[in-house]
Amino acid sequence: MSLRQRLEMASRGDSHKWWAFAAVSVGVFMSTLDISIVNIALPRVMTDLGTQLGAVQWVVLANLLSMGALLLAFGRLADVLGRKRVYVAGFIVFVIGQLLAGLSQNVVQLALSRAIAGVGGAMIQANGTAIIAAVFPPEERGKALGANGTIVSMGLIAGPTIGGIITDALGWRWVFFAAIPVGLLAMTFAVAILQESRISLPQVRGEAFDWLGSALWAGTILALVVGLNRGPALGWNSPAIFGLFVAAGALGVSFLVIELKSRYPALDLRLFRSWGFSLGNSASLFSFIAFQSNVFLTPFYLQISRGLSARDAGLVMMATPGAMALVAPVSGRLSDRYGSRAISTVGLAVVGVGLWIMSRVTTADAGAVGIVAALLLLGMGMGMFQSPNNAFIFASVPRDRYGTTSGFLATMRNVGSSLGIAIWGAVVTGQLIASGFGSELGGAVRDQDLGRQVLPVFLNSYHLALVGAVGVIVAGMAASAVRGAPPAQPSPQSEEPSRQARVQR
Repeated sequence: MSLRQRLEMASRGDSHKWWAFAAVSVGVFMSTLDISIVNIALPRVMTDLGTQLGAVQWVVLANLLSMGALLLAFGRLADVLGRKRVYVAGFIVFVIGQLLAGLSQNVVQLALSRAIAGVGGAMIQANGTAIIAAVFPPEERGKALGANGTIVSMGLIAGPTIGGIITDALGWRWVFFAAIPVGLLAMTFAVAILQESRISLPQVRGEAFDWLGSALWAGTILALVVGLNRGPALGWNSPAIFGLFVAAGALGVSFLVIELKSRYPALDLRLFRSWGFSLGNSASLFSFIAFQSNVFLTPFYLQISRGLSARDAGLVMMATPGAMALVAPVSGRLSDRYGSRAISTVGLAVVGVGLWIMSRVTTADAGAVGIVAALLLLGMGMGMFQSPNNAFIFASVPRDRYGTTSGFLATMRNVGSSLGIAIWGAVVTGQLIASGFGSELGGAVRDQDLGRQVLPVFLNSYHLALVGAVGVIVAGMAASAVRGAPPAQPSPQSEEPSRQARVQR
């Protein structure tokens, strides 16, 4: 009997939900590993390719943008074509993108390759949470999503450490090659275990796909983030930047008009009638915009200001996902029992405190203890927030919109991360340009004398970014605090609706 046949037999019956969870977890681990493993290598990429912060941002931004622009489309496409089919195809695209990234000879090729990998990542991320939500009953959904949060944290923990070791020992190209066997393993696991009939709804499959609405949404996201990214270099009042923001507004309005008229929209705007869906996703967006001030900029701080190697910087960065791994499953279980609103809101408050402390201790002579303490608080807060918030959002929508909901939730995560990188990168780049250094962070990594000149400007802009992120977190807390209880929805096993309303309130 082949391994695939053994897995198929083992995953039948009631145990399928946990086997499906295991299959999704491998993909989740891979995607989060990919994000965190790349961030720690960016200073080395910038040095080896002779580029600057404004350009190397696109190694991350291209990946996040392609995901943010396409997650909504692939979430809906999975509702129509089947979640397993789209999920598995995503691994193929992802592996191709990683191979091309490792072979890239300049930053443009690298960014384009990361965009291809992002297309595959969108196909994976748009469906992972929906599959978990579909196979678990409401009273276990918080627990399952909390366990999924632990897997996310494991990927984030492993990424900086593995990425730092690989970058120091083999070079940054192997950071991308390392993800290929993980992607192939995840694809094999998903093919063998997932059962389309148990993770998709047959009455939804076959509906028309909204190509125009999906294209308008992608155009809106691309125009907005490119405008934010290029604003410091070209000038905020330049015709190009003004045109990008006008285009983003026009495309966004057109998207809303098309979606209101479409019989089968890419995004069912009726979902926004639910305060749980609207405010839960808003809180998620704000949290990831703020969180990127740490994820994107702190590796530069540790390697430029503190003089750490990529490996040692990765070890320090482990504090945040390590705390997330410990807290996420606990918060998920507590939300099943006591509700999610208070837990999620307190979680964001803890994130805000961590960012504020980070803004105070990240000076050239700050102690390591304060930095690690701030990173631990950031992880604890995100672990408290994400699992309960995600469970609350799924409890607010009908099951036949789980694919769309998963895609939109992942979109808020990736768009929030993209906006965060663009905004906080613009703060740093703008300060460097205003001080006459251009975007010379790359030179600061290579040249110690230049680094000493650039360091005060970088530290000041880094401080401003962290303080700004605290303000964004406050907006997220407000969105989380004022949401109401989700409407009762029947579970996959037809539990009584009143029980769901009580568990997920």
